[in-house]
Amino acid sequence: MGPSRVSPFVSTAFVVPAVSSASTRPGLVRSSRLAALGTALLLVLMSAPLAHAAPAQAPVPAVDGWRFRWGDSPLGPEGVPTWAKETGTEQGWQPVEALKEPPGRGSNTLLWLSIPIPEGAWLEPALFLRSVASAFEAYAGGERIYSSGTLNPSGRESMDNMGWHLVPLPLELKGQRILLRIQGTGPAIGVTRAALVGPRHQLLTDVARTGLAPFVMGVLLLAIAAVSAGAAVLRRQVRMLVGLTVFAAGSGMLMIGMSGLLSVFWDTPVTGSKLTMLGGYFLLPGLAWFISDTIGEGRMRWFRIGAAVVSVPASLLSGLVLVDLGSAVSLMSLFILYSLPGILTCFGVAAVEAWRGNSDARIFVAGLGILCFSFVLSTLPMFGLMESMDDLMHWGFLALTVSLVCIVGARSSRVVHALSQHTRRLEDRRKEVRQLADSMGSGAGELAAVVQQLRATSEEQTTGISRQATALQQLEHTVEEIRQSSHLTADKARLMAASAETAELVGRDGGAALDRTLTDLSAIRTEVSDMARHILALDARTREIAGIVDAVKALADQSNMLAINAAIEAVRSGDSGKGFGVVAREMRSLADQSIQATQRIRDVLDGVSASMREAAKVSEQGEQRVIGSLEAVRSSGVQLQKLASIISDTSSSVRQITAAVAQQDTGTVQIAQAIQELSGQMQRTLKVVDETRNVTHSVQSLAQRLSGVADHALRSGSLDAQDAPAS
Repeated sequence: MGPSRVSPFVSTAFVVPAVSSASTRPGLVRSSRLAALGTALLLVLMSAPLAHAAPAQAPVPAVDGWRFRWGDSPLGPEGVPTWAKETGTEQGWQPVEALKEPPGRGSNTLLWLSIPIPEGAWLEPALFLRSVASAFEAYAGGERIYSSGTLNPSGRESMDNMGWHLVPLPLELKGQRILLRIQGTGPAIGVTRAALVGPRHQLLTDVARTGLAPFVMGVLLLAIAAVSAGAAVLRRQVRMLVGLTVFAAGSGMLMIGMSGLLSVFWDTPVTGSKLTMLGGYFLLPGLAWFISDTIGEGRMRWFRIGAAVVSVPASLLSGLVLVDLGSAVSLMSLFILYSLPGILTCFGVAAVEAWRGNSDARIFVAGLGILCFSFVLSTLPMFGLMESMDDLMHWGFLALTVSLVCIVGARSSRVVHALSQHTRRLEDRRKEVRQLADSMGSGAGELAAVVQQLRATSEEQTTGISRQATALQQLEHTVEEIRQSSHLTADKARLMAASAETAELVGRDGGAALDRTLTDLSAIRTEVSDMARHILALDARTREIAGIVDAVKALADQSNMLAINAAIEAVRSGDSGKGFGVVAREMRSLADQSIQATQRIRDVLDGVSASMREAAKVSEQGEQRVIGSLEAVRSSGVQLQKLASIISDTSSSVRQITAAVAQQDTGTVQIAQAIQELSGQMQRTLKVVDETRNVTHSVQSLAQRLSGVADHALRSGSLDAQDAPAS
């Protein structure tokens, strides 16, 4: 909770929203008076318990002779624990200091206490226990006379009252003992803070007197929370006001629940316990959000993240309180684990802002410091961390409330001062507006005249530009036709140039082919002449072979004759000449075959010789035809060279024509583009002239309205000046 944004809530919550300082100042005065009156009444109520004298039959402490026993008692035939019929002086019971947790707990969750009841002349005696952790049963004479919550020896107890307990006592119990069967699965177990015996009505009166101040303060804090919630709905500073609402509501519920008046007047201890738990869970989130959006002013992102983080377990624990109060009480240590460091962090942040010079933070830190100190002192005895002492929580909330009232007064005075300065600035602005209206009234007429002249000139320009635009459109159509014709001519010239280039290339290729043909024909003539000579030489060789064949035939004839002679001689020789006769027959056979072979060779050679002579004759005729072809090709080459020269000259002329037509086509395209750009520019100019004419009309209308507004302002200023003395 930061001082820099507490007062905006205060100004929206306690001051009637108004614009003028005349209506705001009385509201601030009334709010300050009401705040002062409420503070004085609260101080009177706080001091009321001190003004009463002790009654004649005052309650007395029951703190002597306490005895204890760990564990649980077996059940008797009637279902009542057997230890409930004992007095606490039997074997197994040990003495213990009153209002302290007995030693040697270990893992025990059940505790029996034996408390002596002092003697006294009380008509309705009762035992007042300020705090018991957590659920318990009270036995007297072996009978259960009181219970708070539900015990479950095999599991966890169910708690329904975190406040004080008033156990009614039978009259015959005076001077005897009462037995308490207590179950506590949390960190604390037993009776702490106070144990009194006295008349029931007197104890209730004392509780009511003690809880009156916290109850009244809780109601006041709930009222502040309601007003803050209404302001959050109507104003824009929602997060700051919601944080203040949560903190104020939590503080109010905590005070009302701890006051005990709900049990005194309405007998609803469960409601009081739930309000106490819910109020405790609301404190830290509300405080963190208020500080992050007030003192931090959007600078401490880490603190806003921390506020969101602590809001999660607080919400879960709040829901658990509404469902199962006993489970919520068992998780009280978790709440203490994160709430105490969180509150100290909030105090540290506010202290840093106060050290930096924030005056509201200094006021707030004083009240918050007292609250935190009283909260720590009031919480530690519940966990056995320090001795029991009187409840100081309401003093801390009183200090915080007073600090809030002081911040309200400081911020309210600053708001009034700011409103007075704003009123003076508004008066200065009104004078400046009147002067501006005078200037506007005088300049509106001149502006209207200038606009009228500008409008006439614009209409003349529009007429001239329209005629020029029409002429340009006609010229554009003509140039477009010329451009299309030039483009067609250029295409044809390119085709002609391509054809001429192709013809020139073909002429060159034809000349080269004729040259190659002449070369080939010359080579063929030479080869034909060589072939004729080779054929003649081969014919001579053939005749030589024929001579050789004739010699071979003569040798074969002689061999035949010799074979015949040899056969004759073999016959003469008889048996000894048979072998030689065989050889003679074989030689004769071979001679016959040689004669036949030579005859066939002779025939072949005669055929080859005839063919060679025919080939030589054909070669001579081919040579004559090749010579004639050479002459014809040479004549064609001369004519083809002349044609290639003519085609080359024609191709050069066509290329020149094509280049000229292409340049003409490019020039035509550029002319067409220039005319199109000029036409587009003319159209844009015409559009600008039309827009200028429209703007001129609008400016003329604006000048007329300005003139009317200036006249109205002047008349209103005159009426205000006339009404001022009357007011």
